[in-house]
Amino acid sequence: MNSDEILSVVADIGNLYTRVGFTGDDFPRWSTFTKCTESYQFGDEALGVGNKQILDILQPFNPDLYEHLLQKIFEKIYVQPKDYSLLIANNFQSKQDLQKVVEILFESLEVPNFFTIRNAALATFSAGRSTALVLDIGAYSSTASAVHDGYTLLKTQLQAPIGGEMLNEPFKQYIVGEYNLFKKTCQARDIKQSLLTYEAIDTNPQYELPDGKIIQLQQSQLLEIADKLFYSNDNFKGIQHMLMDIINNSQNDIKQLLSSTVISTGGSSNIPGFLNKLQTTLSALAPPMCKVKLVMYPSNQNRYHSVFIGGSILASLSSFQSLWVTKNEYYESGRLSIIERKCPN
Repeated sequence: MNSDEILSVVADIGNLYTRVGFTGDDFPRWSTFTKCTESYQFGDEALGVGNKQILDILQPFNPDLYEHLLQKIFEKIYVQPKDYSLLIANNFQSKQDLQKVVEILFESLEVPNFFTIRNAALATFSAGRSTALVLDIGAYSSTASAVHDGYTLLKTQLQAPIGGEMLNEPFKQYIVGEYNLFKKTCQARDIKQSLLTYEAIDTNPQYELPDGKIIQLQQSQLLEIADKLFYSNDNFKGIQHMLMDIINNSQNDIKQLLSSTVISTGGSSNIPGFLNKLQTTLSALAPPMCKVKLVMYPSNQNRYHSVFIGGSILASLSSFQSLWVTKNEYYESGRLSIIERKCPN
């Protein structure tokens, strides 16, 4: 059976959330925490109660858990991974991690085709571009990347150990009572998503906890928390400086194209007023010949799921079908060496 006749699964397995669906889907069929209990229960309730063993889909890759993900998106009890190709966003910590996953997929699960590609490239495709400057604000880190003609320029890529989850921390002080660490973190995350803004507001916002307690914060407090993404210190230059460093270190012929095609992804990109703040701070740093322009998405959901959407678009292209690494190629072409040749990004 040809690769274009096999149904393909697209997966974006991040450090905090996992999104899975089919090629051609506008949005993921299922989005959940990357971690789950040993009985494959996901969500706040499952992870936040008791001292259950917690599993992670990628660290290390769990074949039984992958089968469970397929069951979720197909809404079937029995699903065979060997019937479906897999395109997965490259969130691997090392080349060794990727090699282990590929080995399990082809040798244990017998998937027919496989492909992996960097998040930044997929986000670029989701915006209908092939070249862009991509800021990905993840849960625990932020990554700035230049993408040119569909390839992530890894030599200029920058990463900083600050992400959306770190903006939760200041809100934990307001949460008291019988909360374990997971529950407290989820509650703090919800407060952040409800209150945090870069925009000017007339009143001090309020948040009601499940126990009825009301939290009220000053706008100055919220701005101080939100601005942690832009602050410069000994360990972090600020996201605007990360992007500017990539522009400055890029070849002259693509500097203007990168600065005029800035894509920001990740949940924190949807904080009200964030994009205006990024536009203003980056424009203040850019040289006169580089006009800064951010790429707008149709909705916050498109921005939030941009990596998955890019994978869905890519795997649906007729021109992509020859790029799949097939099971036969894996066995006939030196196994892992074929991955390095066909998935260089």
